[in-house]
Amino acid sequence: MKQLLSTGEDADVYFLVGDEDGKELLSAHKLVLRSASEVFEAMFRFDAKNEKAEFASANCHVEVTDVEPTAFKVMLSFIYTGDLSALNGDNVMEVLYAANKYNIPGLVDASLQVPVSSLPNVFFAYAQAKLYELENFACHCLFYIDQNADALIKSEEFLQIDQKLLCEILGRDELQISGEIFVWDAALRWSDAKCRENGIECSAENRRQLLGPALFKIRFPLFSNEEFSEIIVPSNVLSKDEVIAVYQFHSLPNCRGISAGRGRSAYGLFPMQFPTNGRISYRKKGTILMDIEKVSEFAREEVESSRWYSEKVYINGLPWKILAKIKAKMGSTDNEKSLDIFLSCAIRIEGNWSCKCSATIRIVSQKSGVAHFRREFDAHEFNDWEFPNFITFAELMDPEKGFYDKSEDKVTLAIDVIVKEAKMEDK
Repeated sequence: MKQLLSTGEDADVYFLVGDEDGKELLSAHKLVLRSASEVFEAMFRFDAKNEKAEFASANCHVEVTDVEPTAFKVMLSFIYTGDLSALNGDNVMEVLYAANKYNIPGLVDASLQVPVSSLPNVFFAYAQAKLYELENFACHCLFYIDQNADALIKSEEFLQIDQKLLCEILGRDELQISGEIFVWDAALRWSDAKCRENGIECSAENRRQLLGPALFKIRFPLFSNEEFSEIIVPSNVLSKDEVIAVYQFHSLPNCRGISAGRGRSAYGLFPMQFPTNGRISYRKKGTILMDIEKVSEFAREEVESSRWYSEKVYINGLPWKILAKIKAKMGSTDNEKSLDIFLSCAIRIEGNWSCKCSATIRIVSQKSGVAHFRREFDAHEFNDWEFPNFITFAELMDPEKGFYDKSEDKVTLAIDVIVKEAKMEDK
């Protein structure tokens, strides 16, 4: 098969691949292509008796203008031999496009295994992933964008994205950025690039018009007064009312609940149209709290049948949760139950990734002068940690221990997490 592909011997179809800047004539065999793809099967199906059918001629040419020759060659190599040695970060999106166009699932899957970090333009990759409804690959791209936002928003590739994607990125709470001023700088660079593309002046009016709704994704209220006064106000991109609203936000903290769309209040205050919440904290340390309520009922549940989840807490830009459930105590002969605790980095991404962290797990004392029940671990590298048989329910609910609040029928868990490293590993 490899020889057939390389020599083109007995080829009965030819593809003229590429646009006007660089076309290549590539030979292939209909039978091989038809066996690999339903699209090719439909393309080359014809009445053998009709000698004038479009694809009956051994010299027929199929023009393909929307696929790069290099990507088409990778596809042919995969179809004929399963070889993927030519697939890399530079051509993977073109190959993915071809694999989707000709419905070759194996090549689609292989393309999705290419590390996101090797892609020359992760913004384009994300847009394509959304177009093809490749949700998991899109999540990988977004994770990479969030984690590397400082560098990526300064790149030339960032200037090529459209307004819709700009809005999505600037609006992300998860964006790991050193400061909101860098978001402004990136938005200004983007608008100036679009002004030049359209052959218009880089004026405040044109910048505002081209940014459109993306302007209202920038968190101007989070700027310091000095940054806002010396950088934002002189740009003249914001209206007078918008400027006053930000100054009002800084000087009148009691009025911060006033939201956009309500107009001026009776006090002449201006509504805030920009987000006032900070982006998700990328601090390395954090504490996750969880109250287990109705503990007496929880303790009577069947083993493995009931569980409690905490709310998500973001630490180092990743969502963390506690899970508590009932388990039979290891080695127990009288069906004694224990509390199992799980610490999970609850990220919505499949694949190989890990997080190295240390943690202190506490059952918070409800009794004055009584120490918390605690355990510690350090430098573990996973994304899910289990602490089996953490404490028996008999010990947990012992009034002398001070962990159980009988009046409220409640126990409080706390985990102090220190994230040392979080990474997406290349597959």
